[in-house]
Amino acid sequence: MSKKMIFLLIGALLCVGMVSAAVAGSVDWKQCQGTEIRFLMNKHPFTTSIEPKVAEFEKMTGIKVNLEVFPEDQFRNKRMIELNAGGSVDGYMIMPGQAKLHYWKAGWLKPLDDYIADPALTEADWDVKDFFAGPMKGSSMDGKQIGIVINAEASLLSYRKDLFERFKVKVPDTMQELEEAAKFFTGKEVDGKKMVGVTLRGKGAAATSQWVDFLYSFGGSWTDAQGKSNLASPESIAAFKFYGDLLRNYGPQGGTMLHWSESTSIFMEGKAAMIFDANVFKSLYENPKESKVAGKVGYTTIPAGPAGKVPHVSNWSLAISGTSTPERQKAAWLFVQWATNKENVLGALMAGVPAGRASAWNSPDYKSKDATPDWTAGSLKSFEIGQPQWNPPVLNVPEIRDITGLVIVDAIEGKDVAASAKKAAEQMNKKMEM
Repeated sequence: MSKKMIFLLIGALLCVGMVSAAVAGSVDWKQCQGTEIRFLMNKHPFTTSIEPKVAEFEKMTGIKVNLEVFPEDQFRNKRMIELNAGGSVDGYMIMPGQAKLHYWKAGWLKPLDDYIADPALTEADWDVKDFFAGPMKGSSMDGKQIGIVINAEASLLSYRKDLFERFKVKVPDTMQELEEAAKFFTGKEVDGKKMVGVTLRGKGAAATSQWVDFLYSFGGSWTDAQGKSNLASPESIAAFKFYGDLLRNYGPQGGTMLHWSESTSIFMEGKAAMIFDANVFKSLYENPKESKVAGKVGYTTIPAGPAGKVPHVSNWSLAISGTSTPERQKAAWLFVQWATNKENVLGALMAGVPAGRASAWNSPDYKSKDATPDWTAGSLKSFEIGQPQWNPPVLNVPEIRDITGLVIVDAIEGKDVAASAKKAAEQMNKKMEM
């Protein structure tokens, strides 16, 4: 080969390399240099994971990021007041199943699709298809992506693996087996303590986020095909009754006062054989400084009801304010993109946050350090088969949750569930008409 041909070949290869590099890194991360943005954040494990890294983003982009972090109740109130007043909020955390309909109709959510599709704003290797489809669908509205998932939550049946093995009890795979196992362990003396079979949330509206998995698995739904309340359908009533009977007959005393904190504490004290609650609480169960059952817990999906296993999948997402200025919205997108890149999401998963990206769960780093592979398998299966509509599909979500919570309380107390559900359905329909 002549020297001329060699030089031409080398030149061509260099050009290909430069084109590849341009395609791989096409975003100018300094394009919003000098911009200052403000994000409202819930005090959440993802926030704890990403906050120490923000200085890296600021150095890379020249964008100043003000993260304001609040406990959850205060955060929700602060976010609502600021957005309603047209304040200078550029981005925020949102649980779409709870607030997206209201926020979308109010104009507080910026559609992100154009940003995602723009190679000048989004790196190719950010890879939107790497996020779990169910949670991302939950973070969309009218076909528009309004949030990027930072964690995916499902609820799992967590159980005392050591006790199930000792007493040779089958891990429940159906609702009938769940009831049988709960009955078996109720009153059983273990290490000098009388056990309860299962603990669940029972405190009204707070219980709806766990009861909904039973609702779907029994074949019920929040609304019917006409958009009216479906709380009084036979399937929905069956879900109310089963949940209430389970907690009343085989759960702790004072079941109607149990929020997640009380319920998880009972399980961590070693007083309950099983708990059904959010997968994110694994970090509590497995903390040897706080939990007496650390290292003794097994995890599985919700047991199958008449309609099969239909868990809910909820998520927290990062959203951009629809009322921010175009320049700050663009800077906010660069921050959202960076915060949800593969490296940061993997870091969050390693810190115990159930991540929204498949690549994080499949990474060799995570797999090699995974001490609870059954939790991983149960979470991933739930993400695959889960229902993203975990809250009622209405504007006034809190009011409808309150109405539904009253039926759950009546079910726990052994009252007439059918009559209570009928009354709730009527109230729900009136609220939806307002």
